[in-house]
Amino acid sequence: MEPSSDAVSLREPIANLVNERRLKDAMDLCESARSAFPLDPWLATMQAYLFLTLGESQKASLAATDALSLGSEDPLAVLVLGVAHRNRGRHAAAAEALLTASRLWPDRLDAATMAIEETVIAHGFDAARPVFEEVFARLPDHALEVLWGTLLFDADLHADMPPGVVSAPLMSVPAWLARAGSAPAFAGVRETILLEEPPVFGDPPSDLPKTSLPGYVPYACTLPGATIFAKSSLVLMPDGSALNDTITDERFGRFIDIPYDTAVLRRDDERVLLDVGKYRIEEIEAGVMLSGWASEHFGHWVPEYLARLSYLERHPRFAELPIIVDSDMPDQHLEYLSLLVPNRIVRIPPDGALRCGELVVGSPSTFFPVLLTADHQVPEENQGGVPTHSLRFIQERIERRLPPPAVQDRKLYLSRRSRAWRLLLNEDEISAALAARGFEVLLPEEMTFEEQVRMFQSAKVVVAPSGSSVLNAMFAAKDAKLIVLSQRGLFTWGTFYAPMRELGFDMTFVCSDEETGEKHSNYAIPLATLLAAIEAPAG
Repeated sequence: MEPSSDAVSLREPIANLVNERRLKDAMDLCESARSAFPLDPWLATMQAYLFLTLGESQKASLAATDALSLGSEDPLAVLVLGVAHRNRGRHAAAAEALLTASRLWPDRLDAATMAIEETVIAHGFDAARPVFEEVFARLPDHALEVLWGTLLFDADLHADMPPGVVSAPLMSVPAWLARAGSAPAFAGVRETILLEEPPVFGDPPSDLPKTSLPGYVPYACTLPGATIFAKSSLVLMPDGSALNDTITDERFGRFIDIPYDTAVLRRDDERVLLDVGKYRIEEIEAGVMLSGWASEHFGHWVPEYLARLSYLERHPRFAELPIIVDSDMPDQHLEYLSLLVPNRIVRIPPDGALRCGELVVGSPSTFFPVLLTADHQVPEENQGGVPTHSLRFIQERIERRLPPPAVQDRKLYLSRRSRAWRLLLNEDEISAALAARGFEVLLPEEMTFEEQVRMFQSAKVVVAPSGSSVLNAMFAAKDAKLIVLSQRGLFTWGTFYAPMRELGFDMTFVCSDEETGEKHSNYAIPLATLLAAIEAPAG
C-alpha cells in the first residue's frame, strides 16, 4: 500500500526536528502522526529510532517489529531492532537482527561490529568466525580486524589472528637472543645506580646513608628483521615476539602502563596485542634504535636514550649506521645528539613503522618507566636513574665540542612559566625578586641546545624549578651554586643527585612548605627561604 500524501508530508518536519536534536519534539509529532496513520511503515521506523535514541529499548523493539510487519524495507528498522535486543541482553536475537542489518546496509561499520560482538556472546567464537569473515568480505575495514583480534585476545585465543593484528608474546632482548642461540655484540658489567637523599635548605641533614641499586647489564646487539613503530619502544620480531626490557622487568614490569603507545591494543603479563595494520611499514637495511616512549621529553631523552650511546658505540657497526629517532623530536634533542655522535639521522614517519634488515639496540641502564599503574608497588628510588659513567660520557663528549669559557659570572633563573605542569605558583613574585637582584630570567625551551650548554657553563648561580632543564647542570662549573626549587617530596631526585655529587657538583633544594603527593603537581616556594639559600655560603 502506498503511503498517503498526508503521511508523507509529515516526514520532512519530523526529520528536521531529529537533525536539530529536538528529539522530544520529534517524538511528540511522530506519535501524533502514527495515531493518524498507523499503517505507515516510515513513521513506525522513525518512532522506533526515536525510542532507541531516548533510551527506551523495549518500546523501540516493539515499534521496529511493527515497522517490519508493515512491510518496511528500511534497514534502519532492522538495525534498531538489533540494537534494542542488544541493549536488553537478548543476544541471540540481537545477533540475528544485526547480521541481517549488516547485509542490508553493507557499509555500516557499527552494524557489522555489533553483529560480530553479539554472535560471540550468544554462540561463541566458532559461530562468530564465519560472521566476521562474511562481514569483513563485504566491508574490509581494518577496524573489524582490530575488533576480531581484540575479542580473541580477551578470550585468551591467540591463534589465527586476523591480518594486521598480532598477539605477540613479550620477551626481553637478552631472553630472545638466548632462545635464538645468539649473543650481544657487546655486553658489560651490571650497572650501578647511586642513591643519595638530596639536602633540603633549612632542614636537618638527612641521616639516610648513601647507597646504590642494581641496574641492568648493558649490551649492544643486532636484531635481524625487526620492526619498530612510531613512538613505541616495542620491537616486533619476525617470529612474532615483542621485545622490551622495561615491560618484562621481573620485579616491576607488570606495573608499566602504556596507554600512549598507539601500537598496543591490549596487554597482559605475558603478551601484547599489536595493531600493525594501521602503520605504513617502510623497509631499511639497518639502523640504531634511539626511538621510543617519551623520547620527545628531555627528562627521558637524556638519561634513558642518550645514556645508551656509551655502550651502543661499542657495537662494531655503530659508526656506519644511521640512528633512528621519532619524527616529532625537538630540534634541541637532535642538536644534542649530533654533538655526541656524527651518525646520520633517520626519522620514523608519523604513524609509520620501519622494518630493519638489521636493528642495533642497546639496553636501558635500569628500570625507567614513563607511566605506572595507579596501584603500582614500585619504590621511588626504582623509578629511573642513570649511572655516573653515562653522565660523565655525555659531559666529556659535549665539553670536547663546546669548551667552557674562562669566566663564570652570570646569575640565572630558569623559568617554567610556559610549561603545562609542575608550575611554580608564585612564579611572578620570584621572577621579579630575582630580576631585581641581577638574575637573568630565561626560558630554556626557547634556546638552542648549544645556548643552554653555554648558559650553564657561564653561570655562577643557577636557580631552577624542578624540571628536565636541570639535567644540563652537568655542564656548569663545579663551584657554581645550583639551587633547585621543588615540592616538599623530592620523589626520584635521589638517583640524579647522587651521580651529580660523584661528578663533583653540589646542589641545594629549596622546597615548598606543603607536602604534595604527586610529582607533577604545582607548588609555591617561600621567597624568604629562597633568598636565604642564595645568600648562604657554599658548602
